[in-house]
Amino acid sequence: MSELNSEDIKKALVDNKARLGQLLVLALIVGAIWLVERCTDSGTTAQTEQTPAVPTSADILGLLKEETDLVTTEVKISKLAIYDTSKSERFRFTDISTWKYGDRKCIIPVEITVKYGYNLKELSVNDVKVSDDSSSVYVMLPKPKVIDSGYNLYYDRKQVVAISTGLRSSIGHETEEELRKKAYDQVIKNNDDIKRHVEGDIERNAVLLVENMVKSLGFKDVTVVTKNK
Repeated sequence: MSELNSEDIKKALVDNKARLGQLLVLALIVGAIWLVERCTDSGTTAQTEQTPAVPTSADILGLLKEETDLVTTEVKISKLAIYDTSKSERFRFTDISTWKYGDRKCIIPVEITVKYGYNLKELSVNDVKVSDDSSSVYVMLPKPKVIDSGYNLYYDRKQVVAISTGLRSSIGHETEEELRKKAYDQVIKNNDDIKRHVEGDIERNAVLLVENMVKSLGFKDVTVVTKNK
């Protein structure tokens, strides 16, 4: 093996230094790329954490449908159930069942409650719109309807006025309940007339409630209308 002279050694050292310099430059380039990517990822993550996703129409629709039946207006009606055999029974000589001596009369107060509102299950994706810039929301509610209704189960017996004349027996509890039920049915039958008087309240209260529900998701510009008209 030939011995290395001083010139060969110097050349090798120069070559090694050159390779080392190249490696250092490459390491610096790789490190710089990694640092840039790391900063970019951190910035994206921070931006994602600071800016929550804007709720979509589907999100709003899901929130509203959770309410199902939205009661916006409650109406209480006091009605008198009246029973008077002198006006409902007629004597017929050929019918012995009409041969009754005396009359029966009764007046019973009935407290009827009707709750109006909206069935939010009827909402569809076409009824909830979010603007292109996600700054405003438009909601179209279905037509208002009776959500629930009923009459008082218990009543003060002292408020019942019952009179029996002649040989007629007094009115029993079963007849009283029939009178109360008839009074309730009559009110519900005329529901359209009642609703006409409170349509404004039904709609105003619905708009306020739904606006607040949607604004709870972060929206400020919310428009709510109904299919009432």
